Amino acid sequence: MKRLALWVEFELKPGAMPAFLTAARDDATGSVTREPGCRRFDVLVDPQRTDRVCFYEVYDDEVALDAHRAMPHFQAYQRATEHLVASKTVTRLGAIEGGDRFDEANDGDSGVSGGQHE
Repeated sequence: MKRLALWVEFELKPGAMPAFLTAARDDATGSVTREPGCRRFDVLVDPQRTDRVCFYEVYDDEVALDAHRAMPHFQAYQRATEHLVASKTVTRLGAIEGGDRFDEANDGDSGVSGGQHE
Protein backbone atom coordinates (compact mmCIF):
# COMPACT_ATOMS: atom_id res chain seq x y z
CA MET A 1 0.00 0.00 0.00
CA LYS A 2 1.34 3.43 -0.95
CA ARG A 3 0.51 5.92 1.76
CA LEU A 4 -0.17 9.60 1.29
CA ALA A 5 2.01 12.12 3.11
CA LEU A 6 1.47 15.84 3.51
CA TRP A 7 4.12 18.42 4.28
CA VAL A 8 2.31 21.60 5.33
CA GLU A 9 4.17 24.85 5.97
CA PHE A 10 2.52 27.75 7.78
CA GLU A 11 3.62 31.33 8.20
CA LEU A 12 1.73 32.69 11.18
CA LYS A 13 0.63 36.21 11.92
CA PRO A 14 2.63 38.02 14.62
CA GLY A 15 1.83 36.74 18.11
CA ALA A 16 -0.23 33.80 16.83
CA MET A 17 2.15 30.98 17.77
CA PRO A 18 0.76 30.03 21.23
CA ALA A 19 -2.87 29.79 20.10
CA PHE A 20 -1.92 28.04 16.87
CA LEU A 21 0.18 25.42 18.66
CA THR A 22 -2.61 24.67 21.14
CA ALA A 23 -5.05 23.98 18.31
CA ALA A 24 -2.44 22.09 16.26
CA ARG A 25 -1.54 19.80 19.17
CA ASP A 26 -5.21 19.00 19.75
CA ASP A 27 -5.69 18.18 16.06
CA ALA A 28 -2.52 16.06 15.91
CA THR A 29 -3.46 14.13 19.07
CA GLY A 30 -7.01 13.56 17.85
CA SER A 31 -5.74 12.45 14.46
CA VAL A 32 -3.38 9.74 15.70
CA THR A 33 -5.66 8.51 18.50
CA ARG A 34 -9.07 8.61 16.80
CA GLU A 35 -8.32 7.99 13.12
CA PRO A 36 -7.23 4.49 12.15
CA GLY A 37 -6.08 5.79 8.75
CA CYS A 38 -3.78 8.48 10.19
CA ARG A 39 -0.36 6.92 10.72
CA ARG A 40 1.58 10.00 11.78
CA PHE A 41 0.97 13.66 12.56
CA ASP A 42 3.97 15.71 13.66
CA VAL A 43 3.85 19.41 14.53
CA LEU A 44 7.27 21.00 14.00
CA VAL A 45 8.54 24.48 14.84
CA ASP A 46 11.44 26.33 13.29
CA PRO A 47 13.80 27.58 16.04
CA GLN A 48 15.15 30.24 13.65
CA ARG A 49 11.74 31.64 12.64
CA THR A 50 9.18 32.13 15.38
CA ASP A 51 6.36 32.54 12.86
CA ARG A 52 6.89 29.20 11.05
CA VAL A 53 5.22 25.86 11.83
CA CYS A 54 5.24 22.69 9.72
CA PHE A 55 3.08 19.58 9.81
CA TYR A 56 4.16 16.14 8.61
CA GLU A 57 1.10 13.94 8.20
CA VAL A 58 0.84 10.38 6.87
CA TYR A 59 -2.47 8.75 5.86
CA ASP A 60 -3.27 5.31 4.50
CA ASP A 61 -4.91 6.83 1.41
CA GLU A 62 -7.25 9.56 0.12
CA VAL A 63 -10.19 7.99 1.97
CA ALA A 64 -8.31 8.37 5.26
CA LEU A 65 -7.45 11.98 4.42
CA ASP A 66 -11.11 12.71 3.63
CA ALA A 67 -12.11 11.10 6.93
CA HIS A 68 -9.57 13.32 8.72
CA ARG A 69 -11.11 16.45 7.23
CA ALA A 70 -14.55 15.38 8.49
CA MET A 71 -13.44 14.77 12.09
CA PRO A 72 -14.59 17.15 14.87
CA HIS A 73 -11.01 17.78 16.04
CA PHE A 74 -10.01 18.91 12.54
CA GLN A 75 -13.07 21.16 12.25
CA ALA A 76 -12.23 22.71 15.65
CA TYR A 77 -8.62 23.25 14.53
CA GLN A 78 -9.81 24.96 11.35
CA ARG A 79 -12.09 27.33 13.26
CA ALA A 80 -9.43 28.11 15.87
CA THR A 81 -6.61 28.83 13.42
CA GLU A 82 -8.11 30.36 10.28
CA HIS A 83 -7.46 33.91 11.54
CA LEU A 84 -3.92 33.07 12.77
CA VAL A 85 -2.35 32.00 9.47
CA ALA A 86 -0.70 34.49 7.11
CA SER A 87 0.12 31.85 4.47
CA LYS A 88 0.09 28.09 3.99
CA THR A 89 1.78 25.79 1.48
CA VAL A 90 0.86 22.12 1.12
CA THR A 91 2.95 19.49 -0.63
CA ARG A 92 1.47 16.06 -1.27
CA LEU A 93 3.96 13.20 -1.29
CA GLY A 94 3.91 9.44 -1.62
CA ALA A 95 5.16 7.86 1.60
CA ILE A 96 7.69 5.08 1.13
CA GLU A 97 7.66 2.62 4.00
CA GLY A 98 10.95 1.48 5.51
CA GLY A 99 12.19 -1.50 3.58
CA ASP A 100 9.65 -1.03 0.78
CA ARG A 101 11.08 -0.50 -2.65
CA PHE A 102 9.68 2.41 -4.61
CA ASP A 103 9.23 1.32 -8.19
CA GLU A 104 7.75 3.85 -10.62
CA ALA A 105 7.30 1.12 -13.22
CA ASN A 106 4.79 -0.66 -10.99
CA ASP A 107 2.38 2.20 -10.51
CA GLY A 108 3.30 4.83 -13.09
CA ASP A 109 3.22 7.55 -10.43
CA SER A 110 6.23 9.25 -8.92
CA GLY A 111 4.26 9.78 -5.71
CA VAL A 112 5.11 13.46 -5.62
CA SER A 113 2.70 16.20 -6.52
CA GLY A 114 1.68 19.65 -5.41
CA GLY A 115 -1.72 20.37 -3.98
CA GLN A 116 -3.75 22.06 -1.32
CA HIS A 117 -4.93 20.48 1.90
CA GLU A 118 -8.32 21.93 2.72
